[in-house]
Amino acid sequence: MNLIKFFKVESEVSITSLAFMAMTSAIAEACVLGIIIAVANTASMDPLNFRYLMMYGIAFCIAMIGKRYTLVRASTVTENMIRKIRGRIAEKIRACELIYLENMGIADLYTKITQNTNLISILALLLISSVQSCVMVFFCLIYIGILSKLAFILTGIAIIVIAVMYYYHEKIFSEDYQKAMAMEGQFCDMLNDTLNGFKELKMNRARNKEHLDFLVQVISEAEQININTQVSFVTKTLFTQISFYLLLAAVGFLMPRLGEAYSELIIRITAAILFIMGPIFMIVSAIPQLFRVNASIGTLYHLEEELDAAGKGEEKVSERKITTFKEIRYEEVVFQYRDAEKTSIFTLGPLNFSVRSGEVLFIVGGNGSGKTTLLKLITGLYYPDSGKISLDGRLLTRPQYPSYREMISTIFSDFHLFERLYGFDAVNEDKVNELLTVMDIHQKTEVVGKQFSTIHLSTGQRKRIAMVVALMEDRPIYAFDEWAADQDPTYKDYFYEVLLKDLKAKGKTVIAISHDDRYFHHADRVLKMEFGKFINT
Repeated sequence: MNLIKFFKVESEVSITSLAFMAMTSAIAEACVLGIIIAVANTASMDPLNFRYLMMYGIAFCIAMIGKRYTLVRASTVTENMIRKIRGRIAEKIRACELIYLENMGIADLYTKITQNTNLISILALLLISSVQSCVMVFFCLIYIGILSKLAFILTGIAIIVIAVMYYYHEKIFSEDYQKAMAMEGQFCDMLNDTLNGFKELKMNRARNKEHLDFLVQVISEAEQININTQVSFVTKTLFTQISFYLLLAAVGFLMPRLGEAYSELIIRITAAILFIMGPIFMIVSAIPQLFRVNASIGTLYHLEEELDAAGKGEEKVSERKITTFKEIRYEEVVFQYRDAEKTSIFTLGPLNFSVRSGEVLFIVGGNGSGKTTLLKLITGLYYPDSGKISLDGRLLTRPQYPSYREMISTIFSDFHLFERLYGFDAVNEDKVNELLTVMDIHQKTEVVGKQFSTIHLSTGQRKRIAMVVALMEDRPIYAFDEWAADQDPTYKDYFYEVLLKDLKAKGKTVIAISHDDRYFHHADRVLKMEFGKFINT
């Protein structure tokens, strides 16, 4: 069971003391019940029994202090375990392949991580309450057994029937919950479409309405799955109540016919059964939640397995930093995009070319020709499905890819700009602000303490900030994906006629995707692509 594995793998501390205090608290609660029953039996004899009162006070204090300790401690342990699994997943996301994240989708990843970990956070309260309720049920059964063997047997049968029914429905409930989680992920995708495509929806009423209709359909399907799950839960809860009402009927109507007829016994047994109903209902209510938590843990572990597979090959990371090179050769390199059925939907290659140190290389071609895919392959974000890449005559293997990527500064068309300057041991603020001035962005933002004062600017301005970050990295190779596309003519000229020349003069290698044919003469070579292949160089 995933819950047991979760505690064995994730818990950094022994739960023995936690279990001991939970049991102690539960036993103290049972003692409180026993003392109340004893006081009730002797109430007519002694108006105030100080011995029972003191025992009641001690048991009550132990129960409350123990319960508080176990709940606080269990919550702390649970949050520590959640921290571990979140940190581990974050680390594995960093190590996995880009193609995996692109195929999975950001919304699905968010849903799996956030919703499942939030659900696991209630685990402490569920387990402690369930354990203490089970202890209470145990002692109540002993009390009922002392009063009447027949009542004990009837109560035991009722509890066994309820337990079997819940165990039988566990698989169905888990499947429904997994379907609900999948629909939740689809809803998040649709919501992202609404937010990211707001302008496009606003400009087309037909598209807006159809998108809304489909969103409502997804919401309705999710609603129906959740209703089915809740109906199943309500049905099981009612079945539990019916079982206990039938048990009370058996005690009240059947037991007198079987010889155990005096009223005081019937009243005591009935009171015990009524008292036991609270803990039983608590356990019954906790079972679906525990199923959900169990399924959530399973989902997170499955996600980890997928991330492990997606990051396989870079476990042994080469620490050797590559600062210079002469030539990178790509021989018979092939990369394929595949759909969910693993069918190839686009093939890049086979390609044979090289990148030489200190040259300016342009990659050109129409939309969908494979330019960005090739750039991701060159920068090491994609692994080739076949062929080989060699660096100065030495074959580049997967464990060497992290060091290989460290050679390259990138700005993709769908770049992400971090507000903070990560990865720099020390930031020369004067140097950064000087580059911001060169990029004519110094009046919009500045760097203070490794952080830009703002990055909420236009796409072109944010690209200029990204260029500042890339220049600060000072790596041997620069890879740009349509960097000048969002720039005004002044900075488009600056990019091609000044910046590229400066980088070349410093011995840097520049690989740039471009559609600006009037600047092609600034490149040492131009590679033209069509349908994933070179058609002219």
